[in-house]
Amino acid sequence: MSKMKHKETRIKWKNADFYLLYTIAFAGIALFLYMRFYLNGKSLIWSHDGVPQHLNSLAYYGRYLRKILHTLFIEHKLSIPMWDLNIGYGSDILTTLHYYVIGDPLTLLSVFFKSSQTEFLYEFLIFLRIYLAGIAFSRYAFYHKNSKQAVFMGSMIYIFAGWTIYAAMKHPYFSNPMIYLPFILMGIDKIYKKEKPYIFIWSVALAGLSNFYFFYMLGIFMVIYAMVRYFEQFKERSLKNIGKWLGIFCVYSVIAVLIAAVILLPVILPVLGTDRFKAQNYVPLLYDKVYYEKYLGCLIGENMIQWGVAGFTAVSMTGVFVLFSKRKKYTALKVGFVLLNAFLLLPYAGHVLNGFSYVSNRWIWAYGMLIAYIFVKIYPELFTLTLKEKRKIFVMLLIYCGIALLPDAARTQRNMMAVIFLVAATFTVLSFGSFFVKKRNLTIMVSVFLIAGILFNIYYQYSYEKDYLSEFTEQGEALDKLETGTDLAVLDTEDSSLYRYDQMGTHTYENSSMQMGTNSASYYFSVAIGNISNFFDEMYLNTPREDQYDNLDSRTILDRLAAVKYFVVRAGEEEYLPYGYNKMAGEAEKNGKTYRAYECDNALPFGYTYDSYIPREKYEKMSVIEKQQALLQGVVLDESSLPETVLTLNDREVPFKIITGKGCQEKDGKLIVTKENAQARLVFDGLDESETYLITEGVNYEALSPRAMISDKKWKNMSIYEQNQVFHENSRWRYWKESQKAYIDVTGKFLNKTISIYTDKYNAYSGKHNFLCNAGYSRMGKNSLTLTFQNTGVYSYDDLKVVCQPVTKVDEQVKKLGEESLQDVKVEDHELTGKISVSKPKALVIALPYSTGFTAYVDGKKTDIKQANTMYMALNLAEGEHEIRLTYHTPYLYTGLCLTCAGLLCYIGVVLIYKKKRGNKKG
Repeated sequence: MSKMKHKETRIKWKNADFYLLYTIAFAGIALFLYMRFYLNGKSLIWSHDGVPQHLNSLAYYGRYLRKILHTLFIEHKLSIPMWDLNIGYGSDILTTLHYYVIGDPLTLLSVFFKSSQTEFLYEFLIFLRIYLAGIAFSRYAFYHKNSKQAVFMGSMIYIFAGWTIYAAMKHPYFSNPMIYLPFILMGIDKIYKKEKPYIFIWSVALAGLSNFYFFYMLGIFMVIYAMVRYFEQFKERSLKNIGKWLGIFCVYSVIAVLIAAVILLPVILPVLGTDRFKAQNYVPLLYDKVYYEKYLGCLIGENMIQWGVAGFTAVSMTGVFVLFSKRKKYTALKVGFVLLNAFLLLPYAGHVLNGFSYVSNRWIWAYGMLIAYIFVKIYPELFTLTLKEKRKIFVMLLIYCGIALLPDAARTQRNMMAVIFLVAATFTVLSFGSFFVKKRNLTIMVSVFLIAGILFNIYYQYSYEKDYLSEFTEQGEALDKLETGTDLAVLDTEDSSLYRYDQMGTHTYENSSMQMGTNSASYYFSVAIGNISNFFDEMYLNTPREDQYDNLDSRTILDRLAAVKYFVVRAGEEEYLPYGYNKMAGEAEKNGKTYRAYECDNALPFGYTYDSYIPREKYEKMSVIEKQQALLQGVVLDESSLPETVLTLNDREVPFKIITGKGCQEKDGKLIVTKENAQARLVFDGLDESETYLITEGVNYEALSPRAMISDKKWKNMSIYEQNQVFHENSRWRYWKESQKAYIDVTGKFLNKTISIYTDKYNAYSGKHNFLCNAGYSRMGKNSLTLTFQNTGVYSYDDLKVVCQPVTKVDEQVKKLGEESLQDVKVEDHELTGKISVSKPKALVIALPYSTGFTAYVDGKKTDIKQANTMYMALNLAEGEHEIRLTYHTPYLYTGLCLTCAGLLCYIGVVLIYKKKRGNKKG
């Protein structure tokens, strides 16, 4: 035992100089990368997702962990909050934040950092993850007995490529799979060698705990690697032998998944029901022509579309040339290289690897592992190349450079410079034995080209020409952006009751309520709540995404049903206020802009009651406007003992005339737009005291190619040269990219809104094609709306109509719902309590998103919770006074915890078996 420990210690010290050099090199390159931000006054926090999601989640998680520790050590009780009303309409903490922080061991460091220090921690973790990825790669490479020089270069290739230089700066946790992959692969090799499976089990388990999205991809590459290694290592193969190894890996994999089940199970199941997951995305047979023209150059240069951010240092491609110059050697690496390139070249592979969702190559970090390890393995071959092999390499270099730079689209500055580095590095390798005779000199030169290639890729990615830096926030300002003027105006009301607020045109970032402690109607996280999305679909809410929504489009009825007491607008933009929000109750100024919170005197509380119901079967047959009105008159339930609601409807569809402007033509139920910002005007006679809606059903968009933009008449009058110019533009036009999304500005008197159309070619597509754009409430009837088409193309639709919704009955109907409502409502951690008195049997609707995680108690007795109005919850109440209590527990969490305990017991069993085997060998 002491000899083994001594051996392990000796190995660690033996590699100490490697890790010292690795750390110094990493620090130097990381500093160079960081200085690109620092010298331009930028933080490493991406403005789009980084502020509302990543930084916000990290700061929240730190407070969350400190709160748990406080209750444990100060209050001497264990209380783990599972639900928070400050996240969207009220969300599960684990399922919402797992994708960003919960489960990642590194984010536990947030417990030591105040919210004001989160930006420092955020940036530190970006580099720490990349650093650990290199350590993980080195452990894998050293396990396979590779030299320090080779492992050092391979580590640099692995951790400083396009994925980390570009993607990991936007999404910090995108580096996590790079840490787990080498350990998982090393674990597979250990199992084949009949060594202990501990590394495999724990690396798979940690990957599952860390992020379910990348865990799926890791699982696929784990299977591919195990298959390739099996056929490489075992010469004698049989179905029985394959079955034996398959069984072994299944057992260890199941144990690992069981260990991760406490997080994996409750997180995965809600995702499967989301519209984004179920949406049928466009998956072409091939990418656009330009993709293939730029492909080879982009492997060492520019970023490719669909997250194909390769950008490996040019020297890595020299390693590939050397690999294929060797006959009957490195077959597994060659197979892997061909296979992963096929994955990059075929959209369907990106579709499968992205969970059968939209086409995305977010798995390219695994390609980086292969490229880096190819270089590690061929490094010793650099010194032993024969003349014949050098000729092969030279030919491959010529072919690569020719194909990479021949197309016009590929000859970008970055690609051309990368090719120059490649040529220089390859000629340096080919000159060994003539110009270079000492191994040390070749090693130094190759290292220089390797590091230079990395630095160039970093420099260009963050150059002023690329302008990528403009997407990041200023230093020290990211967290301040979450302290929005909208929330400050709401807090200025000094209202201590329980309520929501809504807004229009004031939000700089969603999710700000997580930091400010308010309750809003906005949300932006990758994992959405299916019932909310279903409700928005029913209401044709003017938002194309299920995982990102800002407001309820100022629709009076929807705001009342959501318990919205305050509505915030900027000073001077009061036309965006829904009906009934008349009294200014709070005001705040932020960054020179004034925000005002207006109160609704007749707002519904969080719990209101219905004395009749609408069967869901009937509700689903109604039009969108009828559904909206129905929700103020009866509760929508599958079944109920309440009497059925007798509806009174007063909406009116008004006829309109389309007047198209220059560059816009109406034809066969389509609007064909050949000029950016072309307009069409809808003229009608609207109703007084109404909200006016523009409703589009079955709307879709398809871009027009440069040739399609030119009429046949104009085409005939063009010269051959002019026509050839158009054909050239057509050849570079990308149907897939240009047809992803389009925007229609809807303007009228004091109004400016936008309908966003996402097609099945866009990665955020959720299958939404029906939209209702609220042109606002007005006392005098509106008479026109102007549509401005930001994008050229064909806008098709099944139906286009203008509907007026009078608000004359809203106050009366809302008053009836609120007459007998939930009082003394309190929400603490994951529990809601209140009191209510009803004069007859009623349904109490609670304006919280329906979830099976809630358990209700009426007067201390457990009561069934019904899904009401699609989005909310309802309780049946008998006549009299009642005490209401709702508690929340993350669905499947306890099941997952039991499975985790079972997994740990199985792991202990594996450990004991291996100890017994070792004891038997000693005996």
